Amino acid sequence: MTTKAAVPKILVFHKSQFRFSYSSTNFSPRRLAKLLAYLTQEDYSLASVDDVLADPHANRIGLTFDDGYDHLRERLPALMENYAITPTVFVPTAYIGQPNKWDYSYVFQTCCHLDLTSIRELADLGVEFGSHSHSHRPLIRLSGRKLCDELETSRKILEDITSRPVTKISYPFGSFNRAVVQAAGEAGYLNGFTMHFPTSADNPLAIGRLPVYGFDTLFSMRQKISGGPLYSVEKMKAGLTNRLSRGTGIYRWFTGR
Repeated sequence: MTTKAAVPKILVFHKSQFRFSYSSTNFSPRRLAKLLAYLTQEDYSLASVDDVLADPHANRIGLTFDDGYDHLRERLPALMENYAITPTVFVPTAYIGQPNKWDYSYVFQTCCHLDLTSIRELADLGVEFGSHSHSHRPLIRLSGRKLCDELETSRKILEDITSRPVTKISYPFGSFNRAVVQAAGEAGYLNGFTMHFPTSADNPLAIGRLPVYGFDTLFSMRQKISGGPLYSVEKMKAGLTNRLSRGTGIYRWFTGR
């Protein structure tokens, strides 16, 4: 009998706002709390990303937040206290304390990123910070010095702010290739994270995660996490949704951002 290989269960969120959002990446605070309560009731342990990676066979789930939006300064402390989570937040360092002008949804609704003070305060509470590159550009479109600068600059800025080592990067839009992975390793990162569903063959610098979108429910999350009968359907939905993020690349090309 062949034993199915274990994969790390790491969720990736983006926005968590009470207000209406045009983005499919907003998962409201009420729904987020409900999901965490459900996971703890199902005997999952809400662990740090490092603990999840150390033992994928354990019933552990890690939480990550891409983009480092400002509203996390209000959301995360309460979640950490109520559910004992140790989240990892990935920040595009060129936009620290700035609105999300890199995102095409900025045209319809502005959303600011964490500022220096908020990052320091959250880091002191135990939030881990990782790089989301410097300018949130698709790294696969860069090469040579430009690629290195995106990786090295963001890491240095975050280490200077938090006074802690930064060993993780989440690739903007989940886009990566062999050159990006190699450059990330050379820049000193130990782990890189994508928007693909995880597999047992993942490279430490190209680790899949389970995305959480605004249209997700407890049922769909159960399929993703436990590998239920509709797992492949959820994987397809997530892949299509992630492809829509390419609209941001087109927007940046037209606007020169």
